[in-house]
Amino acid sequence: MRILLYANADAAEAGGVQAVMRGLAAALAARGHRVATGWAARSAPPRAGGEDGWAEAFHLRRRDGGRRLGLGTALRLAVRLLRERPQVVNIHYASPSTLYFLAFARLLGIRVVVTCHGSDVLRPLPEDAPFLGEVIGEADAVTVVSDEIAARLAAEGLAPRSAPRVIANGIDTQFWAPPQTHRERRGALPTLVAVGRLEEVKGFDILLEACAILAARGAPARLVLVGEGSQGPALRAQAARLGIAAEVDFAGRLPPEAIRAQLHAAELFVLSSRSEGMPLALMEAMASGAACVAADVGGVARTAGGAARLVPPGDPAALAAAIASLIADEGARAALGEQARARARAFSAEAAHAAYEAVIAEVVRGRRA
Repeated sequence: MRILLYANADAAEAGGVQAVMRGLAAALAARGHRVATGWAARSAPPRAGGEDGWAEAFHLRRRDGGRRLGLGTALRLAVRLLRERPQVVNIHYASPSTLYFLAFARLLGIRVVVTCHGSDVLRPLPEDAPFLGEVIGEADAVTVVSDEIAARLAAEGLAPRSAPRVIANGIDTQFWAPPQTHRERRGALPTLVAVGRLEEVKGFDILLEACAILAARGAPARLVLVGEGSQGPALRAQAARLGIAAEVDFAGRLPPEAIRAQLHAAELFVLSSRSEGMPLALMEAMASGAACVAADVGGVARTAGGAARLVPPGDPAALAAAIASLIADEGARAALGEQARARARAFSAEAAHAAYEAVIAEVVRGRRA
């Protein structure tokens, strides 16, 4: 099959959507399909080997109080589609940009599959929300990464042509597996690791507040914050204001091997998000054998399956209490880490890729997935 994968995301960022799409592109290519990739943006040079494809955003233009397709942008997409001739376009992250692809789909005989990852449905941008019904309703098939997202589509009356297919994110559990040697503490303070884009939705400001509470109670912890994003300066300023700057390591973007090393060396992994679909960072931490504390949002509870300590979202005091409880109990941490690793074995990247391939094949054959 000829497949175009397009993500409404920046190719240069280290987010879950980027990881999912790159893994899917590689898997589909390995299965003999012709795969092209496109991104809404690329804020850094493409990766070596050119596997990142092209980058162009497809924004709607404001006109007469509404929003319409931009003619120049539409023509550029038409040229690209005519050149690549995909049979199906799989768009990751539902957004109004999908309307450009839908405009040419029937004309060029292209099928469109929309994949919803979390915030695009659970916390859509105000300017995007009015168009979700059209995006979801006009797609040939819709996939979601969790049952919670499927339930939200139904609750909001965002009805796809047929029931959305749930395809859980998958991970390489062998890569993330803990080493055989026993972990040794690297410093005097217990270490917390958090991984994600430094954006408001990830709730790292909540985590910093929790760390300040721990310090005020005489139980400080070292926090390694892995990721980049627009909230970086604000978070650094917040850490300084809270008096915990010396205990917070803004590690920036790290390669997977370095993230794995951080997880293997830490006492706890913490996810403090305000919204999540099926968080890859949590799944990878679980596969590493880390004890995990996570905000109970979106698909987190179903992902954790009882193998993480869940706390109410947006509650620094509850988050601090859960962290303190596990730091103080090495046996509980070890048991939770073992449960997490066992739970993570249920998530197979191979199964996820096969499920995407099946949906794509169905719509190419003209059937509704």
